[in-house]
Amino acid sequence: MSFKVKIKNGIEIEVDDGNTILESALDQGIDFPHGCRTGNCGACKSKKISGDIEMSPYSEFALDKDEENQGLILPCRAVPWSDCEIEVLSEEHNDETEANGIEIKCLEYKVTNITKKTKDIFILDLKIGNKGSLNFKAGQYAELYIGNCKEKHFSMANSPETSNLEFHIKTLDGGEVSNYVKNKLKIGETVKVKGPYGNAYLRDRHKGPIIAIAGGTGLAPILSIIKNSQEIKMKQPINIYYGAQSEKELYCIEQFEIFSKNNKNLKFFPVVVEEPENKIVRKGFVTDAIVQDINDFDGYKAYLAGPPKMVEVAEEILITNGIRKVDIHSDAFYTPYDEIKEKK
Repeated sequence: MSFKVKIKNGIEIEVDDGNTILESALDQGIDFPHGCRTGNCGACKSKKISGDIEMSPYSEFALDKDEENQGLILPCRAVPWSDCEIEVLSEEHNDETEANGIEIKCLEYKVTNITKKTKDIFILDLKIGNKGSLNFKAGQYAELYIGNCKEKHFSMANSPETSNLEFHIKTLDGGEVSNYVKNKLKIGETVKVKGPYGNAYLRDRHKGPIIAIAGGTGLAPILSIIKNSQEIKMKQPINIYYGAQSEKELYCIEQFEIFSKNNKNLKFFPVVVEEPENKIVRKGFVTDAIVQDINDFDGYKAYLAGPPKMVEVAEEILITNGIRKVDIHSDAFYTPYDEIKEKK
């Protein structure tokens, strides 16, 4: 026996007795949004329009009680017992539409604070003037025009819920912007900010587990993502890995420790290559720590930001261990030296 399942965009499939809607759709060549196929990520979430559908067990993070009461289902766990109709809710499409709707602006901000956090990392705080504010999604970046320097991209470290902006800037030998910030930038000076840009932003409709991996000032967009995820009360497990060469290069870890104290589902792991003094800090490469802790990334969303090599290795590890490439959102931080190598 089989049942007909009509997908609201006009496609109709046959589902054999006892099979799931997603399994049958994929077998019949239908491009159905999905991730884990085991009820953990919520990527296939759909609305039941009509019919009798039985749901196999699934994660509460992928589909909560309120959504279930609204008639939402997970086709990867949905077995039809009659002809039925569903409407696919594409998380990725909705996110892209929302991000594309954000207007790119060029605004003037005033410098309110310059804080040296490590020997070569400065935090720059900016306050908006009287004309509007920059709307963005957590994890995006902007072009900064500082002094007479050439424009440079930096990620916002603050939550999109706040009007003032925070940027993390690492000083580099030969770095025009970073050395201006270190040696010349004054409180009250005007900085032009143009944006937002970037696709490595928080997908807040995702209900499955999250892994965030940062290196160096790649911590900035990850900090923005985590701040926002806690403000909107995302409930799923979130693991954050932050890597550096030495313990002295770690910064802002107290903010993540507060997050982890306030949310039992959020765990923060600082990792350094050199021997640490603090027992909470792990020794090794951040990518090695990830493999030690998690061996199956099925249903995860991943947010990566930092040195290109770290991002590249992390992506390989995640894909090898079950994550879909479409669920990896990366932002590699290229230095002037990296850019020269790329051109060669």
